[in-house]
Amino acid sequence: MDKRNFDLIVKRSIRGVLALASKTFFLNLVSFAAFLVVTSNLPKTEFGVYIVVIAIQRVISFLTDFGLGAALIQKKEDLQQRDISTFFTVQAGITFIIFLLVTIFIGIIADFFKLSEQGKWLLLVLVFTIFLSSFKTIPSILLERTISFGKLVFPQIVEALVFNLILVALVLGGYGISSFSFAFLISSLIGIPVYYLIAPWRIRIGIDKQSLYNLKYGIRYQAKNILATIKDDLLTVILTRFLTFTEIAYIGFAQRLAFFMYRYLVDSVTKVTFSAYSRAQNDLNFLKKAVEKSLFFVSASMFPPLFGLMIVSPYLINFFPNWNNKWEPAIFSVVFFCLNAAVSALSGILVNVLDSTGRVKTTLRLMVIWTILIWTLTPIFIYFYGYNGVSVASFLVTTTIVYTIYLVKKVVDFSFLRSIYKPAAATLLMVFVVILGSQIFIKDVLSLIFVILTGAVVYTVSLILFARKELSRDLARFGIKI
Repeated sequence: MDKRNFDLIVKRSIRGVLALASKTFFLNLVSFAAFLVVTSNLPKTEFGVYIVVIAIQRVISFLTDFGLGAALIQKKEDLQQRDISTFFTVQAGITFIIFLLVTIFIGIIADFFKLSEQGKWLLLVLVFTIFLSSFKTIPSILLERTISFGKLVFPQIVEALVFNLILVALVLGGYGISSFSFAFLISSLIGIPVYYLIAPWRIRIGIDKQSLYNLKYGIRYQAKNILATIKDDLLTVILTRFLTFTEIAYIGFAQRLAFFMYRYLVDSVTKVTFSAYSRAQNDLNFLKKAVEKSLFFVSASMFPPLFGLMIVSPYLINFFPNWNNKWEPAIFSVVFFCLNAAVSALSGILVNVLDSTGRVKTTLRLMVIWTILIWTLTPIFIYFYGYNGVSVASFLVTTTIVYTIYLVKKVVDFSFLRSIYKPAAATLLMVFVVILGSQIFIKDVLSLIFVILTGAVVYTVSLILFARKELSRDLARFGIKI
């Protein structure tokens, strides 16, 4: 790959990440505000039911997806109309059949998982939205293949904004879990025309045998995702047989709080880099630079908020209205889920390299290992630590990143420690300042904010001092000097 093309992909990738991150910044503030409202006003038991129903929906969702979407994004050749029509026909057909089956057996499902009447209707709505998502997938694929994430983010903003506004209004109105049902259904329906406005595509039905060859990659890719769902979401579903909905609520609260920044930032980076790596998968020099830049960016962005949250979470829960005397039992899990998120952020970049270069068998093997470990360790740690054992087990599984690094090094010779040690050093300085400040100054909300801002300043200055060269080089591509 010549330098001109390399710079173009780098610029597009950086712009893609910035587009997804910056354009969704306000949206994520809205989502987090909705999270605060829900966790403040919804009873713990009902929040636990919501966590379980979402997990059931995700299990069903991944079982209805054969990975054709990822196959079409990863495909080296130009997409043909028959490829797109085949994907849509298969996806829409399977999801609609699954919706009908769940509707028929909803009573049995609800009884097995001890779901309330509201929980049962929420599950039906969520499974129906899986079918609706088939109509949004093709426009998303077309935009992702051209790394046009600035356009892709707009319908996502509209849909999520509608969802959160409806959710907050209904929760405050006392509608309980039904608030989620109305919010999911209405926002999904509104999102469809917006996607087609941004990326028009004429819906066509038909299956081409040659296009089904994409299933070779897609099934392997989706097998990995199905294992990931078994590892996480199916485990949450099964926990209903051993833990109360209140205990599951503590797990869900801690996980969502710890992974909020992860979902906001790392998911954006992963989405963009998968497309970028796929476009240049034969250029090992490009991959080396891209992987190291991705690791640096993710560690620089994720380490400070996660380690900061580990320190200040007891104060946040104590000072935030309606959280005090409600979510303190989740603090232990918050710490270990933060550690999980920090390592997973880096591991996700490495797995992305394997996927985008067609090494899905390797990532499938990794997922088998992780699934076996999590299903083995979780019952053991639940026995010793109760519901907190779920977070401990999840963190211990992420330590297998050492093996992931080894596998990626077989593909491209990159430096893992060199990519992250400067952000890590700056984070350590911040942690020292925040721990010291919290012990001396934190007495109320204002002093908590002061300590957090002080930590942010210390981190920013330290990172600029430690990594001025890296920051200057990337910012210079956009005419910014530091």
